[in-house]
Amino acid sequence: MKNKRFNITAIILIIIFCVAISPVTMQNDTYYTIEIGEHILEKGIDMKDPFSWHEDLPYTYPHWGYDVIIYLIFATGQAIGGLLGGYTAIYVSTCILSAVLGITIYKVNTKLAKNNAISFLITIITMYILKDYIAARAQLVTFILFVLEIYFIEMFLETKKKRYVFGLICIPIIISNIHVAVWYFYFILYLPYIAEYIISLLLKYKKGQTKENYKIVTTRNENTKLLLIIMLICILTGFLNPLGTTTYTYLVKTMQGTTPQHISEHLPMTLMQHLPIILDLLILIALVIFTKGKLKLKEIFMLGGLIVLMFYSRRQLTMFALIGGIILNQYATRTFKLYNEKIIDELEKDMNSKLALGIVSILVIGLSASIAYSRLDETYVDEQVYPVQMSEWILENIDINQMRLYNEYNYGSYLLYKGIPVFIDSRADLYAPEFNTTTGKKEDGRDIFMDFIKSSSLNIWYETIFEKYNITHIILYKNSKMNVVIKNTNDSQYKVLHEDSNFILYERVK
Repeated sequence: MKNKRFNITAIILIIIFCVAISPVTMQNDTYYTIEIGEHILEKGIDMKDPFSWHEDLPYTYPHWGYDVIIYLIFATGQAIGGLLGGYTAIYVSTCILSAVLGITIYKVNTKLAKNNAISFLITIITMYILKDYIAARAQLVTFILFVLEIYFIEMFLETKKKRYVFGLICIPIIISNIHVAVWYFYFILYLPYIAEYIISLLLKYKKGQTKENYKIVTTRNENTKLLLIIMLICILTGFLNPLGTTTYTYLVKTMQGTTPQHISEHLPMTLMQHLPIILDLLILIALVIFTKGKLKLKEIFMLGGLIVLMFYSRRQLTMFALIGGIILNQYATRTFKLYNEKIIDELEKDMNSKLALGIVSILVIGLSASIAYSRLDETYVDEQVYPVQMSEWILENIDINQMRLYNEYNYGSYLLYKGIPVFIDSRADLYAPEFNTTTGKKEDGRDIFMDFIKSSSLNIWYETIFEKYNITHIILYKNSKMNVVIKNTNDSQYKVLHEDSNFILYERVK
């Protein structure tokens, strides 16, 4: 009964915290997600881009399933409460997915580490690290799926039950329809288990044998052979979607291109910018060095791989937080039990007291209130980031079918959401030659993305790009480099049509 009381309290606090960290303001990807979902329902997956004014750009619809779901959520809210209702519906859905993620992390931790109190702490820390990545984007769904994948793998290796096989097969099918960019990561999470098994064979361990060498524990688990078969079967699931071979080629093409080098979340991570990650690493290192605890070989492989990926791309810190938290919890629990077998039970008993639950509740609710208070001024659409007023002016005063608009990357999605054809938006792959080639050869594609990067940063003269694409109008942030140059040079070729507090619109006079 007491454990039930703690679990209920923990879940309620996790929900409160997850709602508090869910952003009110929508990100740029959400806007094109809404429009693509609507387009798919109306015209199907035609593998062509309908939103930029560039002619005949192929588009792969890499998260078509999520796009459709978000549009349906938005449309339902809009039918009930107009545009505000649509935005509210997306916000509520983000809060729900955030809470589901938090509860999933907590329940998986309690199942694998066999404790409640530490699992609750790990969950709050993990969600705090992830707070900047909580948004109405497909990654929020795949976070949940990857946590479940670890649970299914661990439980299958322990029990060999078929229901975990079913879960492991379903996950890559969902990912291939929700977010193909991370489909390969599903298989990466298998590798530490397989590597440990291979090493146990090379060391000639007997079936089921476990050996401890200083700080490392290696086990030969015969169920790993079946796990490898499951992984190989799951490779075929990439075809179970309407995208053809996109599941297999998308990430490969992305890594071959230049777009990851210019998108902030794909750049290498700097530790000093992520203090919670530093704290995570320091705690783990301290436990390993200064305690009797031992790491399992598969945990070393998993942590090592995740750390390498995290430093390679800052977006991967999310996976380090999700999976690393589970490993840290299991390791800490094992280590504490080495010193006192009953320490976890005693901790659970202490944390189940009304006083302890009250203190924890005050701390979590206080932190949640602080985060929520800092967001009181947030609106669904940030008019400093997105050209809300300018879009309305364009629609009322310019024939958008005759306009070839040059716009910046960060708000292109909002423009296409408003029905304005764009030069570029945050679907970076669409504007890269490895994706938009019609012959299959990268050199035959159009590098619109790099043309934007070079012109917006003034690495080349912007008029060169305007001439290349026959630009008729230019919309810019007022504080952008290009606008500063255009204004200070008083170039008569660029006529100001309209401006507001954050944006300016030029007509390019030929």
